[in-house]
Amino acid sequence: LDIEGSGTTQATTYRNVVTDCLAVTRCTGITVWGIRDTDSWRASGTPLLFDGNGNKKPAYDATLEALNAGTSTPPPTTAPPTTPPPSSPPPSGGCAASVSLNSWTGGFVATVRVTAGASPIDGWTVALTLPGGATVTNTWSARGSGATGAVTFQNVDYNGRLAAGTTTEFGFQGTGTGPTGTPTCTAS
Repeated sequence: LDIEGSGTTQATTYRNVVTDCLAVTRCTGITVWGIRDTDSWRASGTPLLFDGNGNKKPAYDATLEALNAGTSTPPPTTAPPTTPPPSSPPPSGGCAASVSLNSWTGGFVATVRVTAGASPIDGWTVALTLPGGATVTNTWSARGSGATGAVTFQNVDYNGRLAAGTTTEFGFQGTGTGPTGTPTCTAS
């Protein structure tokens, strides 16, 4: 998915696509074909969620609002319900982090979710290790340190303070294969 344009028109179109996807049981995701407008093969049409400097565009906010407001209806089942796998308990203190990957041949985008524990936190640092040959090429909603091997990410001004049990997300794009281990989160 990439939608040429800018401003309110582009934001409305992105919001509508996300809302439409959430309304269809079989829609399991939306892939945006790049991070920054300048990374797109259609760069002159400014089709992505971040401008050439990595700043969020109104389309990003509209997409996030649609995702946060949306619900999806699970498909009907004819089989008896199964027991879900055990979920990890929320952290008792500090914070926890998890990574989801969107990978393709030669690259990946990682979305990292940071969750505060039983107490509020005023900042966080996430550390993880990239496999050999992987390099971070772009980061958003965090300050990154290191591009290969052991890398760390710290909150930025607007997403460091989390109430107990709440989450925030940041992301990074890279070449090679994305991280496979569990990241560590340290609250500050």
